[in-house]
Amino acid sequence: MTDTKELPHVQLKEIPRTLRSRTQSTPERNSEFLQELRKAKSGWYGLWYRCLTLSEEYRHCCGNEGKGRLKHMYGDFGDVVDMRFDQWWQRVGRYLFAERKEVPQVKVYDRRSDLEEISNLRDKIVIEVPLTLRKSTVVRQINKALKQAYEGREVVPRQQSTARRRLAKSKLRKETLIKMLDVYELRNRKPDLTLWQLGERAGIELDLQARTTDGQVMTLQQERIRMSIAVSRYLKQARNLIWNATEGIFPSVKELEDTHS
Repeated sequence: MTDTKELPHVQLKEIPRTLRSRTQSTPERNSEFLQELRKAKSGWYGLWYRCLTLSEEYRHCCGNEGKGRLKHMYGDFGDVVDMRFDQWWQRVGRYLFAERKEVPQVKVYDRRSDLEEISNLRDKIVIEVPLTLRKSTVVRQINKALKQAYEGREVVPRQQSTARRRLAKSKLRKETLIKMLDVYELRNRKPDLTLWQLGERAGIELDLQARTTDGQVMTLQQERIRMSIAVSRYLKQARNLIWNATEGIFPSVKELEDTHS
């Protein structure tokens, strides 16, 4: 499992908090950690943890002390069955997702001697700003220079991460993933419900003004068919999401080769 020794001053990209050397607990530090914990639980990290808890294969791996096909995941994420999220985050998660290197920041050099700190110009540009110009003029010229410098570049922050486990590049919205997992969990709890009943219980909202191809308002039966199709899609995406999470790819609902085989 992840080494939980205190890390140097590093940053969690998705959470604007830092891990610092252990110091005496104070109300301020405790408050900071609670804020970090809330952000982590309601964000991507909490959803990844949730997917692992919903994976029967990963739960079996936890019950088998990390043995089996998913031992590589267990080595990083550890036991999510016997640890609540707050325990898991404090002992494992915040170190697993912490940046090992400082996240680059814009720096200001206002003395000639400061320029000696620039060891190379790889992935950087140096801009000289005459402070005798109007601010609006400077901003306009800087924007023009940045536009040229970024020409042809695609900056994907998650791909630049130095964390042990990184979030995947994705356009998925957290709210969509939460709805997928809610439907999936409800299906596990209520296996006898029909698909349209699952959709209603889960609060899935469809366009109530939808019409058929000939312009007629849909009947109740047609609306239930639409709901069933939507729920079926959610369930399939949730299964893919959970499977990919156990493969170390998150968030992703793409169907991988040999999935569920």
